Amino acid sequence: MKKLCLHLLAVSGLCLSVIACGGGGSSSSNNSNNGGGGGGGNEGESSYDYPTPATPTPTSGSYNGVAYSNISSPANLPSYPQAYQPNNLQIAYGNSDESSVANLTAYVTLDGSLCSATPVKYDQKSNTTFLISAAHCFMYNKTNATTLTRVNLLIPSQLKVYHGVSKTKGFTAYSVKAVYLRQDYCYGSTFTLDQTCPNFTPTDGATNGQGNDIAIIQVDGQYADPSVYPQVVDSSEYPKANTMAPVLSIGYGLNTQQPSTSNALGRSEMFYVTNYFYLQHDSTSLNTGGYHYIYNSFYNNGGFGSKGYTALVCGGDSGGGDLFWTGSKWILLSEHTYGPSNSCGNFYSYLPNAATNVSAYYDWIQSIFNDSDPVNNCKNGSIANCVTNG
Repeated sequence: MKKLCLHLLAVSGLCLSVIACGGGGSSSSNNSNNGGGGGGGNEGESSYDYPTPATPTPTSGSYNGVAYSNISSPANLPSYPQAYQPNNLQIAYGNSDESSVANLTAYVTLDGSLCSATPVKYDQKSNTTFLISAAHCFMYNKTNATTLTRVNLLIPSQLKVYHGVSKTKGFTAYSVKAVYLRQDYCYGSTFTLDQTCPNFTPTDGATNGQGNDIAIIQVDGQYADPSVYPQVVDSSEYPKANTMAPVLSIGYGLNTQQPSTSNALGRSEMFYVTNYFYLQHDSTSLNTGGYHYIYNSFYNNGGFGSKGYTALVCGGDSGGGDLFWTGSKWILLSEHTYGPSNSCGNFYSYLPNAATNVSAYYDWIQSIFNDSDPVNNCKNGSIANCVTNG
C-alpha cells in the first residue's frame, strides 16, 4: 500500500531530509519532488531521525481484552487482517480488488495533482460529508509565520473528491464545499509557491515551530455508505502503542513497484495493505505541541530477499487513512504525512513513514463537525484556530 504526504531523501544512516509529498508534485513519475498543495516543490532540508523499534516483533497485544488475532472481521472484508498481509514484493500497493474498501477512503484531485482522504461524518441536515486529509495538500503558500489565512489555500473549484476503486472501474465525483485547516499550521514558518512547510518534524524549520498537518474536507452530498465510515475518536479508544496492532493503510498514491504507474492521475487506483507494527509519538517539549505522529509498518523477515520495515507511502497517498478495526467499528488512527522519497515498497531498519495522529486534534475536529454553519463561523472566528477556503 502506498501512503501519502511528505517524502524524505536518505542521506546517511537514520538521518533523512524531509520533503512534502501528497499534493503539488505528487503526480510526478519519479516521486521525488512532492510538495504540499498546488505549489509542489521541495520541503526543508533539515534532517530527522526516524524511530527504530527495540524489536521487530513486539508483544502481539489485545484490544479491550480480546487478542488482535481474535477480533471478529468486519463485514465484506474476509479474514481481516490475515487476508491483507502482503504476499509478494508488490507490498507498496497491496490489493486493489475490494470495492468495499473503497467505502473507507477517497481520492482527491488538486488542480492537476492528487491526495487521499477518509470519510468520517455525513451531516444529513446540510447534506454534506466531512473527510479527514492532510493540510499540506491544500496549500498554495504561507505568507505569515504565525497565522494561516484563506488566501494561502487552494480554492474549492480547484478540488474534487472521488469515490471508487479505480478510474477504469468508474469513479463517482463530489464537489468540494470547503476545506478547513488550523490557523497554526506550519507555525513559525513561511513558504512560497513551489515550496512546502519546513516544520513537519520537531527538528525542522523554525525554533518552536509546529506541524499540525491536518485538514477537514466538506463535500456536497452523501459520500458512499455512512454506516461504514471510520470514526474520529478520543485517544482512549486507540490500541496500545508499541504493539502488533493490525493497521489497514489506504491511499491512491503513485506506486513505484511493478507494474509501475507513470501517470498517477491517469491511473487513479486505490491500494491498501495491513501492517503490523504500531508506534505512537506525541511531542510535548514545544510550546503548543503540533507534532503528533503514528508510525506503522509491516516487518519483512527476508521473505522477499530483504529484511526490514516497509516504506508504504508513495506520492499521492498524503491524507490517506490508517485504520484500526475494533470488532465493531473502524477507527481512523492517523492520516499520512511523510515518508521516504522514491522508496515505497523498500525495506528499512527503522520505521520510515509518519502519519499525523488524528486523536490529537479531536476537539478541533468536533468543533467543526458540531457547528451549524462551519464555513461562516470559521471565517468570523467563532470556531477557534480555524481557516477555510469556503
